[in-house]
Amino acid sequence: MSVFKFVTLGSLTLAALFNVAQAETLSARDIMERVDNRYTGDSSVSDANLILIDRNNRERVRDLRLFSLEEDGVTKAVTYFLAPTDVAGTSYLSYDHDQQEDEAWLYLPALKQVRRVAAGDRSNSFMGSDFTYSDLNGTTLDWYQYEMLSDSETVDGQEVWLIESRPKPEFAEQVLSETGYERSHLWIRKDNFMQVQGQIWVERGGRVKYFSARDIEQIDGIWTAHRIQMITTRNGEREHGSVFQINRVQYNDHTDPGLFTTQAMLRGLN
Repeated sequence: MSVFKFVTLGSLTLAALFNVAQAETLSARDIMERVDNRYTGDSSVSDANLILIDRNNRERVRDLRLFSLEEDGVTKAVTYFLAPTDVAGTSYLSYDHDQQEDEAWLYLPALKQVRRVAAGDRSNSFMGSDFTYSDLNGTTLDWYQYEMLSDSETVDGQEVWLIESRPKPEFAEQVLSETGYERSHLWIRKDNFMQVQGQIWVERGGRVKYFSARDIEQIDGIWTAHRIQMITTRNGEREHGSVFQINRVQYNDHTDPGLFTTQAMLRGLN
């Protein structure tokens, strides 16, 4: 589950899922399965800004174009950095496989080569942001145990479940290596199974991260968050913040698998 899979959900399944939730008492695991197993479009293209905010509220803005494609049991996603000039041409490609280990690659124009992102590097910062590679790529549902902390919370006026996620003992070492996270609190909306808030305890440095998804609406029948934020704190004070501001999204508008190759990363966007 990636941070972006948490914040979109197809309306075609919304009514059915909501009726199921009302007809039975869902466990924390049931809820997380419904968050993970849902339609998010066969493909998408979006224009976005990645905004980096330091402790003095100074901002650096990076312009992005993102593509995704669901194909034969794998979710493919590629991000191209368009501006400013110091990051223009950089790209990031990931394959989220259903039945095998995920894969990811980073292209840096200064090096003129595509580098594979190893599993042990996925807890690192994505391009200087508060999001890690694992936040973008996602992790495996079965690595975690889930506990319902509250079924009567509200976020932005919407009813939510509060669920705690901890790695299972047999996967604890792998989770720490690939995510750097010890545990998480997840606020999931009851009406559409979107994660709208999160609190994440980082293994090193006594840091805690705070996630939020805001400005949510339906686009082409798919619930979409336009503002996705991660803030890193230490000893209760903000160190840094990052925002993905989604400005334009089109779903099911392209099916070109040639976009999602390391050769395409080298060519860049024309």
